[in-house]
Amino acid sequence: MSGKVVGYASRGARYYVVEFQRGDIDGNAVSARLHVDSPAAAVGVLAESEGTVQALIRVPEASGAATAIEGTLYRAVGFGQPGWIAVPFTATVSAKAPRTSDLPNRWAAAFGQERRGSGGPWWMARSSHPWNEFAAGRVWSTVTTKGARPRRGNADGSMDRQRRTDLSALMHTTTAASSMQEALQHDRGLRLRGPSGPATIALAELEGPPLAEHPWASMRAALPKPNGGTPEPLARVAPADFWYVRFDDLRVLLDVLDEAEAWMTPVARVMEARGDVHGLSKRYQAQLGLRRSGLAKTLGHTVVERVSVVGSDPYLREGSDVTFAFELRNQAVFHSELARHMRAYESEVLGIVTSKLTHGSHVITVHRDPAGVVRQHRAQVDDVALVSNSEGAIRAVLDAIDGKRPRLSEEPDFGYMLARDPGAHDGFAFLSDRFIATVVGPEQKILASRRQQALAELLTPGYSALLYGWLEGRAPSDTESLIASGLLDRDELRHRGGAKITFSPGTAARSSWGSPASLTPMIDLPRPTKVTKVEKDAYGAFVRGYQNYWRSFIDPVAIRFDLEETAGTKEAIVDVRVLPLISGTEYSQIAEVVGDERVDVPAIDDGLQMVWAVGAESALRRELDQTASALTGSADIGLGWLGDWVMVGSLDRRAVLDFIVATQDDIQLPRSPSEDERIDRDLELARKIGKLPVYAAAHVRNPTALIVGLTAIRAMVNQVAPGMIQWGEDSKYRDYPIVRIGIDPSAQADVREFADAIALYYVQAEGTIVFALSSKVLEAIIDRIVDGRGPKSGLKAGPQFVVDARFERGRASWTALAWALQGQANRSQASSRAAAEIVLRGDPSVTTSAQLIERSRAYFGSHPVSASGRTDFELLAHGVSDPVHGSEAAPAFPELPVAGSPIEALMQRMVRFQASVAFDEEPAQMNPPARSLHTRVRLRLGE
Repeated sequence: MSGKVVGYASRGARYYVVEFQRGDIDGNAVSARLHVDSPAAAVGVLAESEGTVQALIRVPEASGAATAIEGTLYRAVGFGQPGWIAVPFTATVSAKAPRTSDLPNRWAAAFGQERRGSGGPWWMARSSHPWNEFAAGRVWSTVTTKGARPRRGNADGSMDRQRRTDLSALMHTTTAASSMQEALQHDRGLRLRGPSGPATIALAELEGPPLAEHPWASMRAALPKPNGGTPEPLARVAPADFWYVRFDDLRVLLDVLDEAEAWMTPVARVMEARGDVHGLSKRYQAQLGLRRSGLAKTLGHTVVERVSVVGSDPYLREGSDVTFAFELRNQAVFHSELARHMRAYESEVLGIVTSKLTHGSHVITVHRDPAGVVRQHRAQVDDVALVSNSEGAIRAVLDAIDGKRPRLSEEPDFGYMLARDPGAHDGFAFLSDRFIATVVGPEQKILASRRQQALAELLTPGYSALLYGWLEGRAPSDTESLIASGLLDRDELRHRGGAKITFSPGTAARSSWGSPASLTPMIDLPRPTKVTKVEKDAYGAFVRGYQNYWRSFIDPVAIRFDLEETAGTKEAIVDVRVLPLISGTEYSQIAEVVGDERVDVPAIDDGLQMVWAVGAESALRRELDQTASALTGSADIGLGWLGDWVMVGSLDRRAVLDFIVATQDDIQLPRSPSEDERIDRDLELARKIGKLPVYAAAHVRNPTALIVGLTAIRAMVNQVAPGMIQWGEDSKYRDYPIVRIGIDPSAQADVREFADAIALYYVQAEGTIVFALSSKVLEAIIDRIVDGRGPKSGLKAGPQFVVDARFERGRASWTALAWALQGQANRSQASSRAAAEIVLRGDPSVTTSAQLIERSRAYFGSHPVSASGRTDFELLAHGVSDPVHGSEAAPAFPELPVAGSPIEALMQRMVRFQASVAFDEEPAQMNPPARSLHTRVRLRLGE
């Protein structure tokens, strides 16, 4: 295909406009991507209008004037999972091409739109990445005519929107949310520093949420055994305002860490639709000077009695303090093993230096390299060995041991929660009132928001280096050449507060705030004493929102963990109690439904099942009753018959997979049906739905009311659709009549073909009504109910909501779960590919997976992974691809689950899952009554 050069400009680089007639390409297709083969290092973006498609192309000055432009347009056809066509093009550059003075501005605006994903249809929007916002803004501020600074939301391609860099939004974040960095990088790209002002207001003037504490003493006195509870000896070394985790056996802790690294963390990443890895396990191991490999064998139960881990804040992803306390049985073996670990790190990390600090009567031994990769702090107090990555944290722990700082063991909420649920457990974790109050308090919130802004400043040099590579086709040779290009300002090598940032292309930017991959723990940063008015107002907004959400009380959280093994099968049991119940959440909505009712739910041996208790006083019951009566005009149609529970579920049948194949395009190769197939698609879908092994059931309190209600519904249906619906007994099973509701075979032609495709069946048996789409499924549930394996009401102290799933490897439910997880993982592919493309185009010297990981972690603080957990991305003309899943334009659909992927690791373990929720009233007489959220999860890890 030939194009015509219709414009030319030169301003620090050469710009060309190549125009194509839309009809010459494909009038029904949508341009999605432009790749320029020649001149080398050219960057092309698309600008489409009604009759034409224009390619705006920037050629670096070093490449010289172009005589011809060659490349490929990649066009998308269709929606959802579009098909793609490649349209090669060539255009000769004529000396007569008109000069277009605003061409650099147009190119910069189109580049910004493309980076933000706002230049095409909604279904092809690019995944957001903070670098895209930075690149769009920095190109605009660098390329356009000086003084052409746009209002936010116009010429530079960004949309009008409320300023998301507002500090009040930062106050609400507890992680380095990509969306917040995206907003901050928009300002960094446009060289805007954001709101500041002098810090003249004393931090002490800021008031945290005015939340009361529970009357712990009276609550504990009301317990059956006020002084009960299994002791937690290592709580005496934990500061009261730190989070606390304890394991009785080091081997159990390492098992948990192994499981987390194998699949828990990767699957959590999939659920968050994040395509990046922060390498937290490796990072904290290096900082602590510890290695998991061989640790359990060397430091078994004969060396370490028990171990606890504590920290002062929840920001583990960005960078936090972590302190281990080992209660020792054999000090000599322990210290010898730790020395061996440090020698291994000294052979890998340059510049590790040993020094000593004193804190009171204690000596702290420090092993640290200049970059802080290793930052081990060690101390010994009697039989407890402390290992920390933070000077501030280990000093706080030593103060707690010496009684100079409140200890967790002496906190009233801690004592209450131990006595509330007595019993020994393999692991125990606790978030105290003091810890939560500290996290939401002004000091930590102000410092956390400042650290987020410091992170944006640390990211700027690396972002600039990558943008240089995009525009010039090569990485910058040094920092000075990057500054000379105008893509990095010299003053951007200092933080707003004046702290110096050191940076060299190819390495991470570093300062006293840390690096993008690991920020300095907040406990080791100078404490803020003065704040700006902007910070004060932002914190005030946070406090108001927090108080409205949590209502009255700060809540402690207790988590108990056990790992059981029987005949080679492991089960993990996690028990969580949160006090009080949080107002305004989904939990409180569930609590309103279940009321005080409890259920006993026997374990199932087939499929998935969810059971809710339904309290007699449930507000939802009343609302549904009123709504049904109002909509139908019949007082007989309602829920007056409903008993103590409702249940929904699915059996483990092949029909589940058939339905997924017919409806989901992100887990298998999409079909291209013919016209005849499209006509029959509704009927085929109805057949697939009609075979689904799903069911719903409910306890019947008043059979007469149910019969009256069903009769009223039947009469209404016959009135609304006379002659259309057939409603009557279909068969019997175990002497229980099964009723079918479906389209009458004698109905009009356009609907009667659906008569055999889909119908609803129901049965009343043993005080229960059951609905299903298949009579065979109904028979299976009848067996379950009649044989006493169904839910039962009235169990004292039992759960109120239960989920139970049974998976058999290779069967339908197991495969459906694997497909669902892989489908979710596939939806994170866009962000992974975007991050990989940014690095691979920004630094062409990156050619291996190891280099991609290293450069990504230096510039982003994390590295991208594919939906299968791989890093072997490749940059092709049509985009980033990986060997398993392909690219956006050429996707591949491998057999699921993918071998070696985190999802496969999960599916190898996942054969049984049970979870329950209860809302328990606390024993003490309080007004309003105190309630706690009690959840329990049992996960069988393989068979």
